[in-house]
Amino acid sequence: MVELAAVLVLALHGILCSAILVVYLWREARRRDDGWPPAYPGAPDKLEPPDLDYPDSESYPAAEIFAIMREYFPDAYDRYRTGRLGYVERRWTWQSCCSIHDARAEIEELCS
Repeated sequence: MVELAAVLVLALHGILCSAILVVYLWREARRRDDGWPPAYPGAPDKLEPPDLDYPDSESYPAAEIFAIMREYFPDAYDRYRTGRLGYVERRWTWQSCCSIHDARAEIEELCS
């Protein structure tokens, strides 16, 4: 009977510690997320393209690609400006915008 009580006490202690840890991590995550600056109009004037594995992707005019990003991916553009866009998502968004740029150029060429 003593062994059962000891196991019960240890199990309750583990559950209590886990609950405290979950609450602590949740509060810290909220505090960290609240610390991010909002997308503000005073962002840097010159945004740099991401470092890509493909050198030909760097030949695109950055101003046009950022204009496309602002138009088609506004949330990603805001996060890019504030530095909150992850590396993989930054590359994917940049390459998608380059594809849109190529498609626009092709359409203009076909229409002229």
